[in-house]
Amino acid sequence: MPLKLSTRSDIFSFRALDLLKEVNAREAAGENIVRMGAGQPCFGAPDAALQYAKEMINADPKQGYTDAVGMALLRDRIAVYYRDTYGKDIDYSRVVITAGSSAAFVLAFCASFETGDTIALTTPTYPAYRNILKACGLNVVELEVGKDTDYQPTAAFLEENCKNIDGIIIESPANPTGEIIDANELKKICEWCDTNGVRLISDEAYHGITYGEKAQTALKFSDNVIVLNTFSKYFAMTGWRLGWLVVPENMIDPMKKLAESLFVAPPTISQEVAYRVFDCQDVLNDYVSQYKNNRDLLIKELPKAGIENLSAAKGAFYFYADISNLTNDSEQFCARMLDEAKVACTAGMDFDLARGHTTMRISYAGSEADMLEGCTRLQKWLA
Repeated sequence: MPLKLSTRSDIFSFRALDLLKEVNAREAAGENIVRMGAGQPCFGAPDAALQYAKEMINADPKQGYTDAVGMALLRDRIAVYYRDTYGKDIDYSRVVITAGSSAAFVLAFCASFETGDTIALTTPTYPAYRNILKACGLNVVELEVGKDTDYQPTAAFLEENCKNIDGIIIESPANPTGEIIDANELKKICEWCDTNGVRLISDEAYHGITYGEKAQTALKFSDNVIVLNTFSKYFAMTGWRLGWLVVPENMIDPMKKLAESLFVAPPTISQEVAYRVFDCQDVLNDYVSQYKNNRDLLIKELPKAGIENLSAAKGAFYFYADISNLTNDSEQFCARMLDEAKVACTAGMDFDLARGHTTMRISYAGSEADMLEGCTRLQKWLA
């Protein structure tokens, strides 16, 4: 007789990662695929950061555990980053290093909410939010936003639509749309959350990757907000699996206790790379310039394939495309695109369960040559 399984795993598959797995398998079998699906920079960590890590390994081959919340040296460096980048002074004790931002979400949810609490998301949204929340025994309310508000919530929208919620997650720049909440609106959202006793969790994973207006941190406007970031996007350290939180002062000890038992410690060598990568921002900004070149190329070339209705993509490295003129089944459409055009994009159902059947996400984090080749293939396929 089979033993029972927990319903915590009764969640939707993460389609973008399923697609990544399939593309990896196809390329291993000899297929030539243009990758415009996963949100993974084509660049790696800058050489200077890698060289520093090698020196640290030579100096200490043991590479043992760090503190559960990370190296004090790295946490202090992140605090300096907030001062230099946003003009916000924070004590390094509020910084918690995590094994990727995914672990940061687990810690944030466990420290903030009780089983059965209700958390709001605005869709389209990053699908892992929904899945991690449900696995943690939390209720999820999904609220639809559209192109009229750049796929982002406003304080007025929250006032009208958010009743009896315990928390809300925002992301700016956003995945999958690349849209930004401007500083004035972000301030209003923070004030609304504080007034209504709602825990705000601000995912700032794509800060540093913007094409005009800079993204502001929610830390500027509230002492109650939890901010998350990652070394996977702007810092191009995807496989090193490292992220961080900045938490309110009364959450420092709860975070330490949760981190100790859930994760023990973040990976030591990844923290060494991360410490040095802050000195490589000229290189990292060159990466951002390449993403912008790719963005501009796609704005010019995608309409030639009939993919015309795109999000403004003011940050991150994604377009969210309305493809209702081409299909009413984005999953089938993207599957055929992969089979026939050898181009990988992510179906919109990953990001919006209600409306994603007519949308898809296009990632332009690859090389310029790959972006041009992808557009050429799509133009031929959709001719």
